[in-house]
Amino acid sequence: MTIQKIETEADQLHFEKALDMLETCRPQSGSDPDWNRLAARVKRGLFQGRQALTCAKRGGQDVPSRLELAKCLFACGEVHQAGLLLEELHRETDNPGCGLALAAWYGETGQVHKGRRLLQQMDPDSLSGLQRMDWLILAADLASFEEDTGEAFRLYKQALEDVKLCIPFNWQPLRRMLIFHNMADTREQMEEPDEALALYDSALKEMRLQKQRDDRVTDLSGYELELLLSLANCLGNAENFEAAHQRLQEAEALMQSVPPAQLSYFQARLLYISGLLAMNEEKNEEAVRCLEQALDLQEDLCARGRDKPEHAARCAYYLASVLPDARADRKLALYDRAWDVFDAVQEKEPSFYILAMADMENERGRLAVSGESAAVHYRKAASLYDSLIRSHPEDLLARRSRLTAWINLFLLDPRPEETDRIRQELSRLRQNDSGSLYLHTVVSWLLDNPHCPRKLHAWLENFRQHLDSPYGA
Repeated sequence: MTIQKIETEADQLHFEKALDMLETCRPQSGSDPDWNRLAARVKRGLFQGRQALTCAKRGGQDVPSRLELAKCLFACGEVHQAGLLLEELHRETDNPGCGLALAAWYGETGQVHKGRRLLQQMDPDSLSGLQRMDWLILAADLASFEEDTGEAFRLYKQALEDVKLCIPFNWQPLRRMLIFHNMADTREQMEEPDEALALYDSALKEMRLQKQRDDRVTDLSGYELELLLSLANCLGNAENFEAAHQRLQEAEALMQSVPPAQLSYFQARLLYISGLLAMNEEKNEEAVRCLEQALDLQEDLCARGRDKPEHAARCAYYLASVLPDARADRKLALYDRAWDVFDAVQEKEPSFYILAMADMENERGRLAVSGESAAVHYRKAASLYDSLIRSHPEDLLARRSRLTAWINLFLLDPRPEETDRIRQELSRLRQNDSGSLYLHTVVSWLLDNPHCPRKLHAWLENFRQHLDSPYGA
């Protein structure tokens, strides 16, 4: 049996069959570079990371073998070593596979600008087959990370058109499913839930088509689980709680089909999405229970290189947000846990990460034991909101949150310039938000505050009289 025949099965994503075939022609000495390179690829596809890495280290010094070694290093959580090897390969060769892998590594480690620049140096029209498809989807994903959504959707649509040209027939629906999934994630990022849900429906249809066409593709249950969990989260954000729970139940039923090597990962993901859904339903005790369990699993997975620190950091952030103030020490420790990771990856979806970091600073200020310490945190929060508003001036949530930070600072140190800034921002918000419950709440809270200066009090009384009622038809 030839290596080429086994490689053909791997190209079809039939990794179980490819592994069986490899076992029939295992080299006695264990030193066949081609066999070890292919074994590493197949075992990596089966989530047998450490075994894959062992094989990859026995591979040759040619470019394909070293590239496979870098991918195995990354899959085992040895992210820094993987990056060093990929950068070395990129310097030494113009192999497009190395450039694509390095650009993906930049994206995964939060260096989105570098990843996009690297892709822009490549000519996608000179690529063929899977490499062209990989370029299109990676370029779309990185554009989405940087919130360049117009470019992201242009590239996703091009990828959908090219699937038949670039992807083996037996797993074309799977690739379309993944593209629709990524497009839906981008629509969610844009806060367009109806469009996201329609794309998730398209992805589910492709998943069903994939099962009909070829169910031997490795770990279809894992792909389907990720899709169901994303859909449940989207439905929860849209407050369609009954449908969200239905999707979670479907995901839970699929858990028994997940390969053992992936079970802990998906258990953590299921608990995490369940926690977010409970948050949306304002079931805080249930949210805390789910997120605590998810974080325990994620931290163990991260220690073994089996999950992204980014996932655990998001879980820590949301868990802190639902913990009561009676557990302030735990809340602050969780914010510390999330902060460094968010700071490192903020090029990926900056609207979320910078806003989250600013919100953490606001909370740190609120929980501070001294006014001096609180002021430091509030200033840092306001600075982070400033940076977000410069790039997204229409972001109403950021403007409201920055105003909260300014008010908290003002009440600690009521300077005249701070009074002017609060007046100006309230006036700006009224132009687009005159009847909002938020403005009425903020103004009423300031008026009821005993530390509110008399001049500002009079201005606020007049300001409130000119607000539209938040309860109007």
